[in-house]
Amino acid sequence: MGYAQCVGSNSSYVYMPGKEKSACKTGFALVIADKNGQHVTPTSAMTLPHFKGGNKAMCRFINKNKVYPANLKNQRISGTTTVQATVKADSTLTDIEVLKSSGYQEFDDEALRLVKSFPKMVPCTQSCEAQDLKVQIPINFSIEEEDERDHRISEKAEIKALQEEIDQITPITLYFDNDQPNPRSTVETTDKQYMELYESYKTKKDEYSRKSNGTEAKSAIDNFFDSEVYGGKDRLEKVTKSIVKALKKGRNVSITISGYASPLSNSKYNQHLSARRIESVLNYMKQAEGGFLAPYITGEKSGLSIYKNPSGEVKDASDKDATQGVYGLAAAKARKIVVEHIVVR
Repeated sequence: MGYAQCVGSNSSYVYMPGKEKSACKTGFALVIADKNGQHVTPTSAMTLPHFKGGNKAMCRFINKNKVYPANLKNQRISGTTTVQATVKADSTLTDIEVLKSSGYQEFDDEALRLVKSFPKMVPCTQSCEAQDLKVQIPINFSIEEEDERDHRISEKAEIKALQEEIDQITPITLYFDNDQPNPRSTVETTDKQYMELYESYKTKKDEYSRKSNGTEAKSAIDNFFDSEVYGGKDRLEKVTKSIVKALKKGRNVSITISGYASPLSNSKYNQHLSARRIESVLNYMKQAEGGFLAPYITGEKSGLSIYKNPSGEVKDASDKDATQGVYGLAAAKARKIVVEHIVVR
């Protein structure tokens, strides 16, 4: 008579040789032994020993901790070692030994090491009393599964490296001259691209500086252009290269871009203006790196998701000095696009 554990259940299934047993998939092969080591047949209801969490938990433990012997992996050899152990009433495993060799010492040694590292298991019970029970645990070494595992590990490492590269650059804040692009327009699209707007804006540094009230304000405007306006452009170029790299490696990328404007115009107009500013950044991305991103941005190719958030005005901008107006630092800092999140999958 044999005993097997049904998948997804801790209950036992008893079958006779030659009888139908398709209702159950074998997990452990189980044998009950008495104190003298003689096999005995249970006479009352029993539950089988199992991992906390069931067979799935055991499989996760094995897959996480199993080390494929390098020599056999290089030779692309597969095999299965069956290990026998006794699950004691106190949940410990003893008498761990190879019951059926794979034919390769390296596999057998690793299977023994792995089973010896098992955590305590839930013991067998019969008539609600814990008992010792022998179990047979097949440890499978499949070169195909190992190749798949290596591929998953490589993919995770690649995604992590790409994400870390992007995280060092983002978030990116890009600044715009007043009412640019397409002044006094209520449309939400533009044929302008960010770099040409940037080139025009940076030439106005001296004009903004001259119209600042006082030495301190002038210095603040100079620092704003030197670090934030110029720096944003450089970061945009870098992150665009990283996005292209990720897509070329077959990864999926999502981008969240928010647009803002100073509160010197009405909110509805500022939402339209913010939308145009987002479009100008996307127009740059379409042209950059030989136009690689263009079909992804237009939707002709999949893999790039873009979430646009033209929020409108920045509520906390307080610089409305009549002599400075649009040239004030707070207003200048409010006219921006923020590439907030870029996620690689």
